[in-house]
Amino acid sequence: MAGGKVTVRQKMINMMYLVLTALLALNVSAEILKSFHMVEVSMDRAGMNIDKKNENTLKAIAQYHKDIPTDPTGTDVFNKSLQVKKIADEGVKYFTDLKNQLIEKAGGRKDGNPDEEVAQASNIELHANLMINQGKGKEVKAKIDELNKKLIEILPQDKRNVIKSDLITEIKKGSNQTWESEMFEHTPLAAVVALMSKTQNDIKNTEAQVLDELRSSLTANVMIIDQLTPQIIPVNGTNITLGNKYQAEIFLAASSSRSEASISVNGTQLKNESGIGKYEVTASREGENKFKAVITTVNSSGKKETYEKEGSFFALAPLAVISATKMNVVYIGLDNPISVSVPGFAANKVDVRCEGGSIKKVGSGGEYVLTVDGKNREVKISASVDGKTMGFATYRVRQIPKPTPMLGPIEQSGSVSMGQLKSANFVLTVLKDFAFEGVTFTPISWNLVYQPKNGPARVENGSGQNLTPGAKNALMNARPGDRFILMNIKAKGPAGAVPIPASLALEVRQ
Repeated sequence: MAGGKVTVRQKMINMMYLVLTALLALNVSAEILKSFHMVEVSMDRAGMNIDKKNENTLKAIAQYHKDIPTDPTGTDVFNKSLQVKKIADEGVKYFTDLKNQLIEKAGGRKDGNPDEEVAQASNIELHANLMINQGKGKEVKAKIDELNKKLIEILPQDKRNVIKSDLITEIKKGSNQTWESEMFEHTPLAAVVALMSKTQNDIKNTEAQVLDELRSSLTANVMIIDQLTPQIIPVNGTNITLGNKYQAEIFLAASSSRSEASISVNGTQLKNESGIGKYEVTASREGENKFKAVITTVNSSGKKETYEKEGSFFALAPLAVISATKMNVVYIGLDNPISVSVPGFAANKVDVRCEGGSIKKVGSGGEYVLTVDGKNREVKISASVDGKTMGFATYRVRQIPKPTPMLGPIEQSGSVSMGQLKSANFVLTVLKDFAFEGVTFTPISWNLVYQPKNGPARVENGSGQNLTPGAKNALMNARPGDRFILMNIKAKGPAGAVPIPASLALEVRQ
């Protein structure tokens, strides 16, 4: 660089560039290089766990194919699983060979110990020359893209979008650098070796997702039926007043004595007698009482099958029956289900009115939906027949409880591991232990304060569930002693946008 027919001034500039390059290399601290080695070791261990998972999935697919060789779906899935394994194994070998090549060129591992750091961990020229000057980086980029494409395209078109692969070679918008330049220039060799291990795990993770999707398509719904029993199921209850019709469904029920079914009602397990669950309950609420039956059985291939069915019975009383399906309160912004009935009268003969809210009939029975806007603290519902009041009920009006903020799987303040932070990809606002099902809150905006143990704090402002690149980068680079605070959260619920008073304060433990 300092030779050739150049001016003395140019020679001096070239020499200064060499000195600067050397200083930059020396500036990479031993602690940072050690951290890269720890990441590499962690990646290798994680890769072993993924290998075990993929091996178990392959065994399950092969066992299914062995048990039911005549199932065309099973045969197709088995053949595709072998393709997936072959593609993934070849990809992992490619990056294993490349990693070993870089390590050998750098003088191997320290003291010849395969568990130690790379001998020239701070070297920034060796791999840059191979990847940039000799064009190997373009081949690596093409290999990653090819592996991603081959693995995902094994799945049917409508299943490919569920795969969340990290085998990507995109660069930030507006960047003037190529992908290979961003990955391999001005980067210590220890980081590049760790990157090779990460890429191997990305291949295995994509393989795992594709294998799981293939396995989920197996439909071993073979059930041996050897018992037939006549059944009579009342349609409109067993308590019928004069002038009304009794209706029932009569059919032949099939069951299997070879498969011990698990039967539950509203989450309570029933005693199983020859495949029949005996359900008894004391009527404690007037009107229609609904229940949910769940039957779980195992087919001939060992796969669990679940069947659900809703039932109901009527509890009669001398007055009108008005009851909230959930509890004795109603919530602002929700469709609060209300049941109203008057024994001895058809549902279309009962006039239902509401004070302090709005009530709407749903279906042909005595089911209604009550909505409130919060202007009144109570609502009163009355039922009448031919102008005569048969009964009424009063309910309190309440706001929907505020949800719990979560950073990925983390929902409690306190100390967390670096692994927990790195697995967090979303900001969530979850409504826990609420009587209504399906009520959701979606994050609108939030602030994530990042306070490094050594250094100034910074704030990432985000919107929606997905973390911003800056927030994700802060979590990925967290170190023991660093602190994170998720605060100023706003979320959209059934009643509109609401502030979440709770915050999440986390400290990375040693």
